[in-house]
Order: sequence, then C-alpha cells, then structure tokens
Amino acid sequence: MNMNNGAPAKGFSPFAVLRSLKRRKFYLLVPLLLLPPATYYYAKRLTQTFRARALVGAEPLIPGEQAANNRVDPNTVSAQEELRAIRETLFNSPALESVARDVALPPSEDIKSKIQIQVDGPESFYIGYEGSDPEQVAKVANRLADVFVERTSNLRDQQVEQQDDVLDQEVDRLRNQLTAQEEVLKAYKERVSQELPERLATNLKELENVQEQIRIKSDQITEAEARISSINEELKSLEKQQVMQDEPPAKTPEQLHLEQLKMNLNQLLARYTPENPEVIRAQKEIRDLEAVTKAPTKATPHPPTQAQMRYIDLQAELKSIGPRLASYRQQKDALTVQAHDYEQRVNASPGYEAAVGDRTKDAAMLRARYEALYAKQQEAKLNQRAEKTNDGLEFKILEPAQVPTAPSSPHRDRIMLFGALASLALGLMGVFVAEQMDKTFESAEEFEDFANLPVVSTVPAIPPRLPRQMRKILKPQSGWLPSDQTLFSPQELKQFQKNRVAVLSDPQSIASQQYGILALKVGQWMRRKQGRILVLTSSTGEEGKSVTALNLSLALAASSHGRVLLIDGDLRRPQVHQRLGFEPTMGFSDLLGSGADVAFYIKKIGNLDVITGGSEPVNPVGLLAAPRTREVLAQLREQYDLIVVDSPPLIPIADSHILAGLADGVLLVVRARKTQPQLFQRILKDLDASNVIGVVLNDVEFAATPYAYAYHYYQRHYSARG
Repeated sequence: MNMNNGAPAKGFSPFAVLRSLKRRKFYLLVPLLLLPPATYYYAKRLTQTFRARALVGAEPLIPGEQAANNRVDPNTVSAQEELRAIRETLFNSPALESVARDVALPPSEDIKSKIQIQVDGPESFYIGYEGSDPEQVAKVANRLADVFVERTSNLRDQQVEQQDDVLDQEVDRLRNQLTAQEEVLKAYKERVSQELPERLATNLKELENVQEQIRIKSDQITEAEARISSINEELKSLEKQQVMQDEPPAKTPEQLHLEQLKMNLNQLLARYTPENPEVIRAQKEIRDLEAVTKAPTKATPHPPTQAQMRYIDLQAELKSIGPRLASYRQQKDALTVQAHDYEQRVNASPGYEAAVGDRTKDAAMLRARYEALYAKQQEAKLNQRAEKTNDGLEFKILEPAQVPTAPSSPHRDRIMLFGALASLALGLMGVFVAEQMDKTFESAEEFEDFANLPVVSTVPAIPPRLPRQMRKILKPQSGWLPSDQTLFSPQELKQFQKNRVAVLSDPQSIASQQYGILALKVGQWMRRKQGRILVLTSSTGEEGKSVTALNLSLALAASSHGRVLLIDGDLRRPQVHQRLGFEPTMGFSDLLGSGADVAFYIKKIGNLDVITGGSEPVNPVGLLAAPRTREVLAQLREQYDLIVVDSPPLIPIADSHILAGLADGVLLVVRARKTQPQLFQRILKDLDASNVIGVVLNDVEFAATPYAYAYHYYQRHYSARG
C-alpha cells in the first residue's frame, strides 16, 4: 500500500471556515471573554486629563492697514519652521519659570512636556496645556500666551538683525565653496575627456571597428601564409620532376633509320651466321649510315614546356607575396596597439563615471543648499524692509483659554473597541493556527488523496441522544427482529442511542443507512473471496472501531440470509457488552481458555449472535496465539456464514496483528479529525495488503462532503416521521 503524501491536503471555502470556527470555538471564545474585560479595566484605571487652548495671532499695529500686503507669502514658510520658532520662544527656562511662579505650580511639575502648540493659519496658532485640574490648565494656557506675546514684542528687532547677519555670512561661504567646487569639476572633466561616460558609446564603436580590422588583417595574413606554403609545396614537386633541365635534341631520320638497321642486324645474327650475305650486307649499310650520322649537326632551339612556365610563375608570385605579408603584419601590430588603447578607455569609463557622478552630485547638493539659503536671505530682507516701511505686526491673544468641561483623554470607548477587535483577531488567528497544525482527515476525498485505499463507507457523527421525532417504541422491520421478539423499550432505545448503536436506536438515520450500505459491500467482498471472518481494527483507540463493528454486525444480520456472529476480540478493554446492555459474564477469553461448548458463550440481540469479551486474561497475546484460537475459529466457520471480530487497535499491542493474520478480510476504521496520518501510515506497513477491504471513515460532518444536499434531501423526505 502506497502513500501519496505526508499529510492530507485541506481545501478552503467559506463553509470550511465556518466549520473550523464551530470546531475551534474555544480558541475564539477565550480571547473574546478575557481581553475585552481586561481592556475595560485598563481604560477605567487611566487618569483623566483636561486640555485648554489659547489662540494667538498677529495683527497690524496701525488700525485699518493691511500689513499682510507687504509681507512675504506665508505659504513659503513651512509649518515646521513656525513651530520651531514658537517653541524656541516658549521653551525658554526663564519663561517657563515665570509661568510656574505666577500660576503657583508645584516644583515637580514638568511644564514643557504638557505644552501643545498647533498652527491654525498663516498668522495664528494655539498654545495649549494639559493637566488633571481643569481650572489650572486654563490659567497656565493663558499665562503661556501672555509670555509669548511679551517676549516676541521685545526681541523681534534683535532677532531680525541677527538672522540677517548669519544668513549673509552663510550665503557668502556657500557661494565661494560652490564656485571652487565647480572649477575643480570642470578641470577634472577636461583632463579625462576621452574616458568620460559621454565617450563610452564612441569608444565602444571605435573598438569594434579596430577589432574588425584586426580580424580582416589576421585573415589576410592567414591566407598569405597558406598561399606561400602551397607555392613551396608545388615548387618542390616540380623540382622533383626536373622540369627545368635541358631536354635532349630530337633524333634525325638517319638516326632513326640507323637504329632500325641495328635492330634488323640483331635479328639476322640470331638466325644466321656472321658470314651470311644478308648479315654482311646489313653490316655494310650500318657502317655507311654511321659515317653519315657522325657528321656534326646544328641543334635547333625548342620552346619551354608548360611545366617550366608554371615553375617560373610560382617563383614570381612567391617573391610578390613576401612584401605584402610583411605589410599585413605591420598593420595588424599597429591596430592591436590602437585596440588596447580603446579597451583601456572603455574599462576606465565606469570608474570615471562614478567619480564624475559623485562630484556632480556633491556640486548639485551644494548648489541646492546655496539656492535655498539665498531664497531665505531674500525673504528675510523683504521681511525686514516691510518692518521698516510699516510699523509691523504684533502678536495678540485672539481667544483666551476657557476652563474645559470634558476630559480630552483617555478615549475609553476607542480603547475598548480596539480591545474587542484585537480579541477577535487573536481568536481568529488561534483558529487559523490550530487548523494549520491539524493534519487529520476530514473527508473521504482527503483520505483518498493521502492513501491508495478505498473508503468503503463514510459514516456521519452519531448523536448520543434520540431525535425528537423518534417514537417511544421502535416498530419491527422485516428482517430486523423476529415477529415474536419483544419490542425495545424506550429505556433500551436511549441506552442504544447513548452508546451510538444507530442501527437499533434510529434505523432511518443517515448513519444507519450508511452501515447498511457498508454491510452490502462487505458481504459482497467476503462472498467473492469466499471468506467468513472479518476483523475490524484501527491505528489507536477512541477511533470508533467497536461502534463500527457493532453497527456493521447488526446491519449484516439484517441484510444477510445466513447466520452472523459478532466477537468482542478486544480482550484488554471489551466494550460490546456495555453498548448492548449485557451483564459482564464469561465471553471470548474464557472460551479460548477452556474446552467448553461455543453455544454456552453466545448471546443474542435480534438476528445477531454475540460473544462478549469475557474476563481479562493475564496474557492476551499468548492466548490469541495459542492453537486453541484457531480451533475455535475453525469451529465457528462451520456454524456461521459471517463472523465479525472487534479487535484492539494495532498500535502499540500485537493482538490485532494476530487476529488479522487469522482473518479473511480486514476493515480499518478511521475517525475524522482524530486519526493521525503518521500512525495510519505506520500500521499499513505491518498489514498484509491482500486481505484489507478498505477504510470506514466515521464521525464525518456530512455538511462538509459534496453529498450534503443528498443527505438533507433524505432527512426531509425519506426519514420524516409522523
């Protein structure tokens, strides 16, 4: 059996979020129950503070004159500069000491930290003060406004003159510094004009042209050298043929006739004796002809051959290639030097670019400082001229501070709202983290994505209480109970429902119908494999294997035409007798430990025969592994058509491994949101895959499945009771 992934993949949808909130409501409720009360308690313990403000503004000294027409545009002065000027005037130690003395503040009072200044307009601002006493904060705010007006009226002229002197000196210094820096930058650019970034594209283009010329010269040199080598090889070949040596003169007809006579003489000597007349006559002709041919003959000149002409042409071509090859090499060397020069310029360009950029940036920053300071100087001069041409402005208290009627802080409603929102966010985060850490299975699709095992049935959660529509007495259904079987009492139905025996307590429920479908599938599989013993087990406890075994056995007994037996094989923690309401008597463990008849240990409920777990043995593993167990199961095979064994979990005991080895089929029970994938993966490695039928996924929220509509439709139309 193969695993597809290490953990099941969980989907996301609005319904999944709602289900997560429902399951993890504890994570959501705890912050909602703890954080808002704590925030409320914290807000109630905060000390109330009051705030009073006095409005101070500038007015012309001469009534009716619009002094603002002669002032600089107030938009050119930033709010930060105005605040800084006001703070410098107020946050002066002598000024604060006079305020504290006049208002009778305690020596430990930190006045500076409680002063608030807010610019209201171009020529007005608020001076505020905070404290716990409403009347005192109003007195302090008014006194601060009075101190500001007094100090500004006395120091206005002195400040203007001092500011002008400082600005003039700073402007001159920056002007000189800017001029010197621009001269240095200009000289630097002239010195490295060829390596400047502006020349980079030109240098790169020139470098490419020179490199192309070098390549052309290299090709020409290679061609010339190859041609020289080819000419030398051809000359050597012609010299071996001795084409330049003089050829012998052509033979005359007499010489050719003499050679023919000598050949005839040799033939005659081979046939006759030297005294033969024919031989003597031939010898005489030869002597006469030799006398004629020995006379000197003038040699006739003959024209040069084609090979000789080729040899002469190759030598001439070889002499002409030499000077041309030397010229190519000289030109290539010159181009190489030129390319090296351009490469140095290109490589040096980034460094010069950074240097020029830094110097240009420094010059630009210095110029910006100079221009800003120069504008400030001109503004100051305009202000001073306006002060001299007019009588100027003076600050006055436009609105005195009033005693506050309500505290300015804390904002308890905002704090509590923030606490409620924070608790909600913390709860949602807790739900999200818990869901991300939960690696269990929630639906059949998630399990099938994780393991290559079929989900035989998906059983929804069974409530521990009977539905409201449940009748007090369950009417007998065909096949469920014999016609003469006593009907279950309401107390018995409640007991069955409490123990989640849905097949008996609520046969029309979705869970009961799912167990019926499971019984049909298991019965078909067992008949196809010709098996009779089915073992139900799980990875660990609390996964619903006993509930599944009990309901499946009842459903098999109702749908099967043969006999069905349920054996409680969990000898350590037997539960079948408790869920069915049987008294704790002897059962399967006692049957294996004795030689008594099987019929003595069988109990009945409806059409189902049951063997309970019995007394707890000392060594359950040894008891199950004994030959007696095989004998009992073999005997039961002959008596029953199908035997369902409720075995203990596979981890960490060996009981189920023994029972699974004795069974014909194994059905694994997985509980939604409970079974850990790592544990389930471990048990699959220890089981024989050939007899594993599949998985029953129980305790599933059917609203989370794709078949929720079908379940709701069944509940409304088919399971409705009168």
